[in-house]
Amino acid sequence: MKPLLLENLLLFDGTGLTPYKADIRIEGERFASVSSGARTPASEEIDAVDLEGFIALPGLIDCHVHLVSPVEALVHEPYWKLNTPPPLKAFCAARNALETLKAGFTTVRNCGGVSYGLPEDIFLRRAIDAGYLVGPRILACGGGISMTGGHGDRQFPAFMPPHPLLGYGDETCDDPASCRREVRRKVKMGADFIKAYTSGGVSTPGDGPQSAEFTPEEIQAIVAEAHLHDKRVAVHAYGLQGIRNAVKAGVDTVEHGCYLDPAIARQMADQGTSLVTTLGILKAILRRGKSYPNPEALKKAEVVVAAQSCAFRTAREAGVNLALGTDASVSIRNGDNATELMELAGEGLSPLEALLMATRNAAIALGLQHEIGTIAAGKIADMILLDENPFEDMSVIAGKRAIRAVMRGGKVLCVRTEKGEELIGASLSPAVMMAAVQAPRRRG
Repeated sequence: MKPLLLENLLLFDGTGLTPYKADIRIEGERFASVSSGARTPASEEIDAVDLEGFIALPGLIDCHVHLVSPVEALVHEPYWKLNTPPPLKAFCAARNALETLKAGFTTVRNCGGVSYGLPEDIFLRRAIDAGYLVGPRILACGGGISMTGGHGDRQFPAFMPPHPLLGYGDETCDDPASCRREVRRKVKMGADFIKAYTSGGVSTPGDGPQSAEFTPEEIQAIVAEAHLHDKRVAVHAYGLQGIRNAVKAGVDTVEHGCYLDPAIARQMADQGTSLVTTLGILKAILRRGKSYPNPEALKKAEVVVAAQSCAFRTAREAGVNLALGTDASVSIRNGDNATELMELAGEGLSPLEALLMATRNAAIALGLQHEIGTIAAGKIADMILLDENPFEDMSVIAGKRAIRAVMRGGKVLCVRTEKGEELIGASLSPAVMMAAVQAPRRRG
């Protein structure tokens, strides 16, 4: 394909600069140049698209999703995972991945949620990478690691002995040696990172948000083994002791972090440990009320939600790298990921600060800041085009109405025409892109 020149864009490049006028040249899967001020000359060897009036952002990043989840709303997920054949779950995961991409998220990290002993998120990643499916870039863990009776141990009913081909819970380990062995098994399966649980949470019956899970020695074994294989470690941690144990062990990201205090926040900032905030998920569970099929979880969510908002402010004041995550599955649907931007606005962040959490900061949390998260020469060409200004109204992204095109790795994978029609493909030509997006859509 010929190089592509996008001219006259208003560019939010993800570096923290306010948006500015720019031309962007793309060659292959990467940005070749970003120029402001003087226009980049075109030639016969370049496909040029004049996008005056459009805004370009880096592809958004969600650091915490669960793609292998039911598509239908109000489904009881534990029953669904036990009762749904693996091929049907694969179709649901493919649909969730596509909806996430259409929402402007070009990279996601799938933080567990597998069943029948299958690394379903790794299979999905491979299918997208091979071009069989259209979806975001996926970082997959192949399921989490839990202690017996911990937050990820969801074998139902509890009196049943575990079986490698049954159940939908994450793998359980109960000593440093078995923790190391499970990390090695996940590396063998093709995991991009390791997910573990160092505290209780909300959704698993029996555990509490403040309970600490795994011994410090077990967590250290997980982290040390993962880092030997150059794999980052993400931990589910609500309670303070679970956060403290994880940070001391050297984990890379803390998910949720609902009860962190100023001392541990300062330690995270000093060590470069990121916090993936997931502010909206507990509120989404509470909004479901009686339709949520886990009364115990509702009670726990009511207690934790206020603490999480306080923890977010504590981490922000300490200078912790804050990255966007949603916990998207059922209560927040895959494809509605950008609603988290509105939650961040509710915590007092400006639109620019919120978008930095979904771009530059998220890339840092994933260890991919040299490849994605900003629009700059040499970076992978992940980008979304908007025809309304999110810095005036963040809901234009959250509601998806302003997203006109989504590009991942230099390929235009999704375009919305001025009539609202969606064009999905492995690589739409620049000519199709030009015809579809040059004129902003008329609003009804």
